[in-house]
Amino acid sequence: MSRTLADLKSAADQRLAAGHFLDALRPYRLLLEASLHDFDTRMLIADCLLGMGQARYAAGIYTAVAVHDIKFGNPLQAMVAIKLLESFGNDVAELVAMLVGAYSRSSRVLGRSVKPAPVEYTEPIRDEVTPDFQIEEERLIKETTAMAMDLSSVGDYPPLVPPVPIFSVLEEEAFTSLFRRLRLRRHGHQESVIVQGLPGDAVYFLASGYVEAIRANALPDGTVDKTFLARLGPGTLFGEMALISADPRSASVVCDGPADTLELRREDVDTLSEAVPQIRMAMAAFTRDRMINNLLTTHPMFKPFDEGSRKQLLARFTGHDVPGGTIFLEQGTVGPGLYVILRGQAEVLRWNGTEYVKLADLGPGDVAGEMSLLHEEPVSATVQSVGNATLLFLARELFMPLVDAVPELLAHFARLAEARRDDTEKKLQTSVRVEESFCANDLVELPDDEEGMV
Repeated sequence: MSRTLADLKSAADQRLAAGHFLDALRPYRLLLEASLHDFDTRMLIADCLLGMGQARYAAGIYTAVAVHDIKFGNPLQAMVAIKLLESFGNDVAELVAMLVGAYSRSSRVLGRSVKPAPVEYTEPIRDEVTPDFQIEEERLIKETTAMAMDLSSVGDYPPLVPPVPIFSVLEEEAFTSLFRRLRLRRHGHQESVIVQGLPGDAVYFLASGYVEAIRANALPDGTVDKTFLARLGPGTLFGEMALISADPRSASVVCDGPADTLELRREDVDTLSEAVPQIRMAMAAFTRDRMINNLLTTHPMFKPFDEGSRKQLLARFTGHDVPGGTIFLEQGTVGPGLYVILRGQAEVLRWNGTEYVKLADLGPGDVAGEMSLLHEEPVSATVQSVGNATLLFLARELFMPLVDAVPELLAHFARLAEARRDDTEKKLQTSVRVEESFCANDLVELPDDEEGMV
């Protein structure tokens, strides 16, 4: 089988990971000669030079990469290059100003743009090409640096660049403040970025490489089943729930090969938000939009609708952030509408005349209030939030015409309501049996202290 550029890249990546910087520089040089538009390889060449102690040459390449990526529409990799330059003492003020000017809210070049395509390494290479070709070290360094710094082969840059999640809704000052708080993390193959079960304390922007989201589920026999959830590539963001909640992570995120992330910690957001409230609002808006998008694509309630209709339907809901202990449905009252839990938890309670009996726990994606709406009767149980929660609310006068017009939606809620009724009856019957047991025990005559003494 003939070799391809992918084989050459694999050899170079392995050498770089092992710290063999000069040996890695040679195949990276060949890759760049084969594809002058491969700016990922230019970054890796700079990494090799930095590892060899050639900081001045590395700085020239990182600067060229940052300028190119800002203009080309790849801002996260530009941020990585700027952070690296800053880490070994370079003045990055001009690059930061260029980045902020292009991607902040007031930018004149921000708009809909084509996302840069990743470089393909499928081209075959000749048999005589070897990653260990002979070249004098100083010549290799100087010639490779000159190639990696040269932007003359790029041609025209696109007229518009795509927005950066969260950052591009901020004005320049807030953008700059938030960028300063980013922490560059460089990860190796199979390194965990997020660990399931640990508290969420940061959000991550994936600048380069790929990561996989995996959820571990404990089975009754004591083994652990791992479920693959998603593979994420450059330009994506993950872990965003940490911006509004310290709840344990629901899945792990593991690197599939080397990867660079930009970490934004919640405490940094909290500190900045005291001086720039706009940052907190941007974070909350982004996180809510992401949760809503997930709900649209996964919840059975939206299944009968196409993408356009889903968005129109969602526009009828109103969003509400509520503190813990908020009662949003109260037993015996007329239900005002349908609630969907977007974030947080709630509990369903039924008053039996003596105490509240817990019927169910609700979490993200669960709905409440449908039984009262469908049967036009008072709410059969109280529902209150457990900790801070975000709710979506659809008023009764909007709900009824909707289910009348969409039979599939009516059938979905009817099935849900029936299942809820059955579950409620079972739990109440169990509660009654337990109470009767206690009452029966109360009728047993016990000896008093004197009669019980031997």
